[in-house]
Order: sequence, then structure tokens, then C-alpha cells
Amino acid sequence: AIRFFKMLKVLYPADTKLLIEQEKKLKKQKQITITITSQIDKILTEHGLKDDNDDAKINLTKSDKQKSAYLRGAFLATGSINSPHTAEYHLEIYSDNPNEAIFIQNLMNNFDFNAKITKRRKGYIVYLKEAEKISDFLKLTEAQNSLFDYEDIRIKRDFNNSINRVINCELANEKKAQDAARKQLDDIYFIERCLGKDTFNRRLMEVVELRKEFPTAALSELEERYFEKYQTTISKSGLNHRFLKIKEIRSDFEESMKKNH
Repeated sequence: AIRFFKMLKVLYPADTKLLIEQEKKLKKQKQITITITSQIDKILTEHGLKDDNDDAKINLTKSDKQKSAYLRGAFLATGSINSPHTAEYHLEIYSDNPNEAIFIQNLMNNFDFNAKITKRRKGYIVYLKEAEKISDFLKLTEAQNSLFDYEDIRIKRDFNNSINRVINCELANEKKAQDAARKQLDDIYFIERCLGKDTFNRRLMEVVELRKEFPTAALSELEERYFEKYQTTISKSGLNHRFLKIKEIRSDFEESMKKNH
């Protein structure tokens, strides 16, 4: 608003007043009112703001530089952007005129922003939802400070989200490994109790002893422990194959018991 006030004073010998008030609402933001009491018709006409003149707007936005300047003004006047701390990325420009909203959308899409329009209460909003597009818009409109702040917060948020995804994935994998280990031990103890240890051949007994010794270890750890214990290598798929064989022995026994009863 201060910049607009200074530009008016430089470009037009207009009578202007600047009023800064503190809002009485909870946020207590400053409200700046600029009152123009002369040269009004000239200013509106030169900038295509009189009688919603579409031809004047088109003439004022022929070059990319003019388009970006128009978008900068529109965003300063009625635009807003969600904090990157929030759940979703969102930038919007409001207009109570559908033609103006479409005009702004076309200007934005001239730069491949893929802007959308939606109805809101008594007006319309032109909006962006993609983080990269919002950054590009701030860059286009030369909002450098806002761009740096936005990118800084976004990078930190995305980094934290990535870390959380990795942690959640690791926790899920760990739980999956522990559940599998529990089932393997359950199969082993069931067979020992119902059929006896002699049921296991040498190859199966190796993994039986290993699983008992390391009851919560994942297959990747058992792979290392196997080499330490038996001085020979085995793959995770090899270990898994032997545990599946143990499970099969149990399943066959349970199936035979059902048939006998």
C-alpha cells in the first residue's frame, strides 16, 4: 500500500491521503486506506479500470512483463497464500467479477500455472494447489522475500515429511519382521511339542536353532548370524524357504489331524 501511494504521488499530481488504522479484532492487523480525491477518471481510464473495459486490460497486458505486473497487482489487492506449515499448499486471487476471474486465470495459464476457478460465496477465486507452481508464481511476480520464506518452510516441511515416511516405513518393516519371527517360533514349538525335534532334518534344524537364539531378528540379521554360526553363507530367500518348509510340516500335520477326526 505504501508503494502504491508513492507511485501515485510520482506518476500523477493527484490529491491523496494515507490513513493507517489498527484493527480492533483479535489479530489486530494494520489497515491502510488510500483516498484519491482528484485525477480519478484519468487514473482509471489509463489503467483500464473504468467500466470493466476488457480491451484496455488486453492492451495493458500484451507483453509477459505487463502480464506479470498485472498479476502482481491482483495478488497484492485480493490474493492470499496458505502457510506451507498447513496441510495443503494453496494460493488464490479473489474477484467478485467472473470475467475478471477468467482474465486472471488466462494470464496465469499463459505461464503454464494450470490455474483453476471456483465459486466462493459472492465471488470467485482463481487458485493454485501445486507447491512448485506457487513458487513459480511468487518468482514471476518478483515477491522475492515471500518466495525465500515460502521455500525455506516448504523445504523443511518436505524434509520432515520424508523423514517421517522413512521412520514409519522402518517401523512397519520391523513390526512385519517381528510378526513373521513370532509365527516361525510358534511353528517350531508346535512341531517339537506334537511331532518331536527329530522331525527336523539337519538343514531345518540349523534355522530352528538360529531362530530360537535370535527370536526377534529379521531375515537380514539371521543371514549374518547364520554365517557366524555355521561358517557358510545363506541368502534371505534361502532362510525364508526353510521356514516355509517348517510351516508346511505343521500345516500337513494339522490337515491330517482334521481328516482323522
